[in-house]
Amino acid sequence: MADFKTHLLGAALVSGLAATVVVMSGQYSQQAVIGYFTLGVIGGLLPDIDSPTSIPIRIAFAALSVIAGFLVAFTFGKHYSLLELIALWTGCFLIIRYGLLNLFTWLTTHRGLIHSIPAGVGFGLATTVLVFHAFGGSAMDAWLCGLFITLGFIVHLLLDEWYSVNLYGKKLLKKSFGTAFCLGSLKQPLGTVALYLTVIGLLLCCPSPRPVALMADRTQNVLAQRLWPGAAWFQGFLRRVTPASLTNQ
Repeated sequence: MADFKTHLLGAALVSGLAATVVVMSGQYSQQAVIGYFTLGVIGGLLPDIDSPTSIPIRIAFAALSVIAGFLVAFTFGKHYSLLELIALWTGCFLIIRYGLLNLFTWLTTHRGLIHSIPAGVGFGLATTVLVFHAFGGSAMDAWLCGLFITLGFIVHLLLDEWYSVNLYGKKLLKKSFGTAFCLGSLKQPLGTVALYLTVIGLLLCCPSPRPVALMADRTQNVLAQRLWPGAAWFQGFLRRVTPASLTNQ
């Protein structure tokens, strides 16, 4: 299987490319796109949260607890005092960093159901539901957040499968091949059914996906027009990077 650095780099590259396409659409602020990119990187580390000794689980839960704490504080910032907001942030941090982390390590085994395609879809849908219902984000923002989480997650699974191919050994495929990019586990039938039911339930709680379809159409048109440069490469580049005070002299 791929190591931590490979997963981090792979998720960053693919999420960066996807974020670049979002930027080209011209519909979202730079701050929002940076957020989507960050979620894609986090999604690329999520599959290893079922390994209690891995670097990703420590980083993922530490980052998630801090970010979630601030999101809760920002959500209630207009209603409570500073001390109350600090208490909310601290409570959210402790629940996720220690409570949720310990629960995950107790319930899961490495390369189990968490390491599967429906789990990646479930994490993405859960993010969509959380952003839309808990934090009041728009349907489009919620779906983009969820899609980037799932994108990074799928990149992780594909990298694990790629590293299960032994190009230089006698056996082409290692024993781990097929254990990452899978649809479930026959060894855990009840868990697999529960996972799919969870995905369906999360999907029913999500906002309408219609904005995603509309954005996909607009993005496709933008890419068709701007996939290749025009008459000249980097036309007007110097004018765009040169300060206006110098160009006016």
